[in-house]
Amino acid sequence: MYDVRQWATAMLAIFFTVTLLIEGRWFIAYRLQHEIRTPIAAATLPP
Repeated sequence: MYDVRQWATAMLAIFFTVTLLIEGRWFIAYRLQHEIRTPIAAATLPP
């Protein structure tokens, strides 16, 4: 019985870890596509 609980806990931890990695990657990709950024050269040159 103890082995089944330990296996289930390990599978749950792996599932959450993989889910967070995938969601984090999607979030970063979304933010990079929709974020408006000022170019560094335009921000540092005098007008």
